[in-house]
Amino acid sequence: MRFTFKPQVDKIKSPYRQGMELAVVEGIWAMLLLTMLSGPFLTAYLLYLGANSQQIGLVLAVPAIANLLQILSAMYMQKLKNRKRAFVLFASAHRLIGLMTGLIPFIFPKEIWLTVFIVIFLLYSSINAFAGVIWTSLISDMVPGQLRGKYFGIRNVITSAVNSIGLYITGVIIDRYEGALGFNIMFILAAITVIMNIIYFARYPNPEFEKPREMKVGTFVLRPFKDRVFFKGLLFLSIWTFIITMTHPFFSYVMLDVLGVRYQTVANLVILQTVSSMCGFYICGQLSRKFSERTLLLSSLPFLAVAALLWGTLSFLPELLVLILIFLCLGFGLGSYNQQIFIFMIGSSPKAERPIYIAVFSAITGLAGFFGPTIGGTIFEELKRFPLWIQQYGFFLMLGIVLLVLGTVVAPLAFHKQK
Repeated sequence: MRFTFKPQVDKIKSPYRQGMELAVVEGIWAMLLLTMLSGPFLTAYLLYLGANSQQIGLVLAVPAIANLLQILSAMYMQKLKNRKRAFVLFASAHRLIGLMTGLIPFIFPKEIWLTVFIVIFLLYSSINAFAGVIWTSLISDMVPGQLRGKYFGIRNVITSAVNSIGLYITGVIIDRYEGALGFNIMFILAAITVIMNIIYFARYPNPEFEKPREMKVGTFVLRPFKDRVFFKGLLFLSIWTFIITMTHPFFSYVMLDVLGVRYQTVANLVILQTVSSMCGFYICGQLSRKFSERTLLLSSLPFLAVAALLWGTLSFLPELLVLILIFLCLGFGLGSYNQQIFIFMIGSSPKAERPIYIAVFSAITGLAGFFGPTIGGTIFEELKRFPLWIQQYGFFLMLGIVLLVLGTVVAPLAFHKQK
């Protein structure tokens, strides 16, 4: 018997595969950073800086209004010779400026902390508007269309799992070290994630950037509005975003400032939401080969409505049980909804014109997302004059009914022609 030895040769990974693997690791560090600079910890930091509900609503609306700049970003991209270089520049600036908010108590007098934060946060969000369009264009070219549903499902599950750890650790730190010390430790950890995030997205591949043929600026910008299927979906999602952003961003505010829930409990509930989101990501990713993006998108909407409706059960169920049910529904709904929105946005646009589709979608829904929390914050400030139960669950219950009607009656009509 003869034995022949064949040396094992490592398979050379394709640029597609290399980019997809890098995007998973990079996404882990980006998600950890996002954990500390948004969500319940952003609300907690704003309360520490002296913000009220109306001011918190204003801050939460800043990223949405900054998304209007994505139209300028899409136009700017048509002149780019190196898409990756531009992304690295804008994304690095975005992360570093976000860290600057942690230096505010060390540099400025207390009476202007909040004003300075809003100015820095506006710059932070504006730069992200440019980075966001470029990243979405870049990642959509890195991931083949037939793999998007499954890939983003798996990527989101992995990044969310790591995010759960970050939520727990940050919640413990802020709860144990009250006041300035807890937030100082949080921003030190955020600085580490920024460094690692930059290292990994700087290694992204740079696939060829396909641009549209010679087209006038006006024609280029108006192109998505002439696409009936895209525009109908955009119109519905803008209305939906307006209602959603009057509701979900204030869950943390009501828990922390109205119900008096501890930071650690809020962090644990957000971890529960993240785990539930992972289920939404994974299930949608697995079902993407059997069902259309329209079906999966429509199926996610009732979960977000129920998350608001469940606040009404505070009148007869234990508080902790209600909050657990709320965040389970919220997590699963957001997981499946956000994933399908992303796929809808890149899948319903022609490759060469994708940046302007992304920009128009983000700008219009961003405008709705600006007015939502701004009006919501004003309403919560006015609700202080009314009975406590209206602040605790009455307002959420009313908006939940509106969301349920939109999600089950209006949405199928808005998306009925979409394949």
